[in-house]
Amino acid sequence: MKKKRADHVWDVPPSARGKAARLTVATCQFPVSYDINANLSHMLDLIGRAASSGADVAHFPECALSGYGAATWPSWDDFEWATLNAAMDRIAEAARAHHVWIVTGSVHWDDAHTRPTNSVFVFDDKGAIAGRYDKRRCSINDLRAFAPGDKPLTVDIKGVRCGFLICLDWAFPELWQEHAGKAEMIFHSCYTDNVARDRIEAHTIQPLIQGYAWLHQYAVSSSNSCRPRQNFPSFWIERTGHHGGRATADETGLILNALTDDPELDAFCKQVLDFRRSATDGSLYAPYLEAQKV
Repeated sequence: MKKKRADHVWDVPPSARGKAARLTVATCQFPVSYDINANLSHMLDLIGRAASSGADVAHFPECALSGYGAATWPSWDDFEWATLNAAMDRIAEAARAHHVWIVTGSVHWDDAHTRPTNSVFVFDDKGAIAGRYDKRRCSINDLRAFAPGDKPLTVDIKGVRCGFLICLDWAFPELWQEHAGKAEMIFHSCYTDNVARDRIEAHTIQPLIQGYAWLHQYAVSSSNSCRPRQNFPSFWIERTGHHGGRATADETGLILNALTDDPELDAFCKQVLDFRRSATDGSLYAPYLEAQKV
């Protein structure tokens, strides 16, 4: 008799298993600029579209609201902080009005830092700030304008434990590994557009993040700014490493994807993580190694 194959193995995407959505995410992209009000206009339109499409979360790129640093880079002397604060209030109002969570990049400056941080803010569906993640792996150029962050962030969004990372964090596997077994999805915001040449990031970043999703068993929403031209369009990776939706390159818009309610898949993912953990700490192999010594 032919053995029945379980349908939760690697080759079946979670989205193909016919399960209901636990969390629906609109991964949004638009051409982020130094014009805060223009950024806000794009975001308010996309938030409305996301909510109308049934999204629980609208996810935006790195520095989506503020623009990437100051127009007088790296000086912040003439930055329009009052305009940014007013725009943040409008985003909070939109979250309340549409009953949707919002994950967006913006700069932030407080008394704890000598310079602003490159941050991701998490607004809940009542407009309150549920958390802030400061980019920890700033480039040498970033450090001319930004202070680095020093801690991770996890937030429960409608019962789903979520982690947050920003752009160059992609090059540091330990930042992704620390969310393994603790988060079911990662919001990754980046700003890699307006490029004039074929850069290696265009070929490596999505496969790299796909590998992180597969290794650590979480879904990833990656939102990228889209001034022509992007190194890569915004995309979604499923918990098993399968490709999800992918935005149209260089065009303002959003893609909808969902983390599904699937206890069987949850159990399978936990089994995979437990195996990798025991193999890494040696507990899995210790009895066999001892037997070989005897």
